[in-house]
Amino acid sequence: MQLSSEGLSKHEAVYRALREAIVNGRYGPGDRLVLSVIARDLDVSPVPVREAMRRLEAESLVTFERNVGARVNTLDGEAWEQLVEMLALLDGYAVVRAQRRITPAALDEAQELNDALRDQAAGPTDHERVMSLHRRFHRVIYACGDNEYLIESLDSLWDRIDASRVLASEYPAKRLASAVDEHDDLLRQLRARDVSPAELERCTRQHSLNAILAIRGRLR
Repeated sequence: MQLSSEGLSKHEAVYRALREAIVNGRYGPGDRLVLSVIARDLDVSPVPVREAMRRLEAESLVTFERNVGARVNTLDGEAWEQLVEMLALLDGYAVVRAQRRITPAALDEAQELNDALRDQAAGPTDHERVMSLHRRFHRVIYACGDNEYLIESLDSLWDRIDASRVLASEYPAKRLASAVDEHDDLLRQLRARDVSPAELERCTRQHSLNAILAIRGRLR
């Protein structure tokens, strides 16, 4: 874990470093976050580390347990499914908002990301690269919408889903091969521009829900 303080206050730099370590899986679900150890690793006092942990608690990435301290939040199966359901709902709406605004350059970038995902599906598979490419694919599309609060909400949901490590551990083997085909279909619909918003939203939502079907074998 590295501290990048360029243009940032020490509190903000510690928060970003610790947040990235959680989202990227350096600290996994249930791992203890020992304040003194993190402060030593980042060469800072405990004060900005404590503040960062409280901010991460407010984002539901960290929990505090009595007589234990801070831990990376752990999601049970139902909570994880609820997050993915919310992602499906918001992503479907966001893609429809982006439908009229998405540029050829954004579509080309999304296609390149999906081609890289297809290469990963052919193996050998780097799980962390798969998840990074997958998230970037979706963000390239929904970032073309015109509602910053919606984009922030989706980014936050992705952070919590990534931090749970469920997708990172199971998505490449159980879902990747079919997901890249669905991505291509989504891009075809966006390029056509004559697909109804309702149909585009339905396909986008189902794409996200298919992750639950592939990993859990069911939808609630």
